[in-house]
Amino acid sequence: MIGLLRSDRGEWPADREALEQAIAYARQSGNKHAWMRACHLLAAAYNTLPVPADAAVARVEELLQEASGEPWAEAGVLLALSTLYAYVGRIADARAAVTRGRATFRNFGAKLGLALGTIPAGSIELIDGNPAMAERYWREGYDAFDDMGSRGYGSNAAALLGEALYAQGRLDEAQQMTEEAEAADGPNTFSRARWQSTRAKVLAQRGQFSAATWLIREAEALIAPTPSRVEHAHVLMAKAEVNWLAGEADQAEASARAALQIYEDLHVTPFAELIRTALASPAD
Repeated sequence: MIGLLRSDRGEWPADREALEQAIAYARQSGNKHAWMRACHLLAAAYNTLPVPADAAVARVEELLQEASGEPWAEAGVLLALSTLYAYVGRIADARAAVTRGRATFRNFGAKLGLALGTIPAGSIELIDGNPAMAERYWREGYDAFDDMGSRGYGSNAAALLGEALYAQGRLDEAQQMTEEAEAADGPNTFSRARWQSTRAKVLAQRGQFSAATWLIREAEALIAPTPSRVEHAHVLMAKAEVNWLAGEADQAEASARAALQIYEDLHVTPFAELIRTALASPAD
């Protein structure tokens, strides 16, 4: 419980230390449920990249090895590991991990676990430049959470779905999803920052630059105090797009370079390469 609470508050490395201790105590006492839960929570804690992505991969792979032979434990760790694989550019490994994890939850009849698996599955596809497939996964999750009456997870799925729709140029639908995410919004800072970032881009596309700028600044102010630098970089990418659409080329470049620095520091290779390519391209 200490590890869970510290994870929710973004207290790294205190959350890792508590969860590592929980894993050790659970092994000693033979409490398999507590052991599996702590493994899942620890793997998920690495998804926010408190350490560079390749170091996170290494530790979560160790957790997967430790969970070997326990399908439920493996499944939760695999979902976290799949996103980390995508961050370091191992897309095939990412897809294999999330497919394996979701198959296990499907076999157990675990509807929540199966729905949660759509979140990394969609993220992998968006990272790989396939927003239509990301939409497919996130819509599956959105519908599943709605059926279960899960407002918290539903808000996150709606925010992500809006991002996939925006990437396909479907602005009205993206706007609608941000409104649904806002209506179901809970205390999840990352979900709120995501829908705000997407709505800011939609507003900028429609020429509503003042409103877009205000909203993206609010998203940045919300995410900046958190320990998740990778989420901050995501907001900075959205800010760069809003700046660019508003005709603020210098500010757009500054935002993009700030995001690039974070991605490089965290070894998030796909996004770093994307920004480097954009910065090297001649302005239209």
